[in-house]
Amino acid sequence: MGHAKKRAAVIGIVLMFCAAAGKVFADGNVLRLSVDECIEQALTRNLNLEYSRLGLQLNDLTLIQDKAAFDPSLSLSLTRSKSESPNYTTYIPVSAVERKSSQLNFSFGQNLSTGANWGFGLFNTLSESNVELEKNYTSYFGVSVNQPLLKGFGKKVTRSSIYIAEIEGESTKLDIENNAVDLLYQVFGAYWNLVSARESMYALELSLAQADSLLAYNQKGLELGVLTESDVLEAKSARLSRVQDILTQKNTIREAGDTLKKLLNLTTNEDLSVEIIPTGKLKAKPVEVDAEHALSEALERRPDYQRMLNTIKQDEILLGVAKNSVLPSLDLNASYRLNSSGTTINKNFDNMTDANAYGWNIGLSIDYPLKNRSSKAALEKKKIDMKRNQLRLDDIKNTIVTDIRSSIGKVSMNREKLDVAALSVEVNELKLKKEEERFRNHLSSSYLVLEYQKDLAGARNQYNQALRDYTMAVLEYQRSKGTLLNDMNVTIISRSN
Repeated sequence: MGHAKKRAAVIGIVLMFCAAAGKVFADGNVLRLSVDECIEQALTRNLNLEYSRLGLQLNDLTLIQDKAAFDPSLSLSLTRSKSESPNYTTYIPVSAVERKSSQLNFSFGQNLSTGANWGFGLFNTLSESNVELEKNYTSYFGVSVNQPLLKGFGKKVTRSSIYIAEIEGESTKLDIENNAVDLLYQVFGAYWNLVSARESMYALELSLAQADSLLAYNQKGLELGVLTESDVLEAKSARLSRVQDILTQKNTIREAGDTLKKLLNLTTNEDLSVEIIPTGKLKAKPVEVDAEHALSEALERRPDYQRMLNTIKQDEILLGVAKNSVLPSLDLNASYRLNSSGTTINKNFDNMTDANAYGWNIGLSIDYPLKNRSSKAALEKKKIDMKRNQLRLDDIKNTIVTDIRSSIGKVSMNREKLDVAALSVEVNELKLKKEEERFRNHLSSSYLVLEYQKDLAGARNQYNQALRDYTMAVLEYQRSKGTLLNDMNVTIISRSN
């Protein structure tokens, strides 16, 4: 429950680690973004998160409605009436009997958490007639209470909708957190894809520069008569091939940028014409993995698991309500009233305060359905719902275990691949350097130098891909154990807090 309270205090969709929502830095048709700025953009502009935030407001309003069932109520009524009827008697010297009545009533009522409803009221009537010598004031003050003793008794039943609404509010916050985690994982993936694509472009540009340098060297050698035209053609062919690779990579960069723009909700024509330049750099940060500790964290932090725990809490509440609905109705009814009357208002209320005229009643009423099949069926259905949701909880736990094991394996494997790729770059750089020395000493050919340049470019691309894969494997591990937001120093709070 500690994490649930903490989560309730920090969930929402306003990012606090940045000063202003949606702030980006554009330079002409270029938009330079750090990974933190991308996170800000995603969390403040994403339509799904805004939709979820409105759902949270709906939950708050639903809770207010459920609590309103226990709000007290006041009632005040004023009524004036008149009636006339023909007089057929001979001993009353009027042609028509005229009666007037005025009523002024005040009452207070409230439902209680025990299931009772109680209230009190003061009811006053003034009667006048042309066949009576004096006005007549009558009043009574009454108190009444109705208390269920079996069906409908107790806070667990009467406040069940409030408890469920409170849990549903927590679940909505968990949904927002889960959506935020999914969104951030996608943003990280798109951002580092763009970074990796641009790094690959840099490697291709280096390879093109090497081809240009070799072409110039071969053309000079041809002029001096130490190299053949075949050497020049090989260099030209390799250069054109690398230009084609760069053109293909430019399209890859454009697609990666468009994917990131969509996640950041940058979809206007002006936005689409801007090129995103990521300022972040991929780094191979070491990470310690511990399957047992990761599982413990996941069961405490993962929004999907906590969400299902909340569903089971709601099932337990509804099961209690279903059990109560099977009981017969046994209600205690009681009331007490003070009565008075008089020819003046003062006499009327004096008589009431004397408490000489009063009335009371107390009784029990029972209602026992002979079969009660509907309530019994509802109870059995709720028991089945609980069993099904418990199975779903167990399934989510199994999924978490699988996710953690898989992500740990990916971290380990991609770390090894990254180390191998780094070593491959070093080896290919050394090979190319040696081969270029042999070529300048006329001990090698342009073809071999070009092949070694191509091998180096491939090794650099493999390293960039391995670095990207390792970074995403670490993020997947953090996501699997439910710590991605915390590890990225992302804090999300509600606007209403």
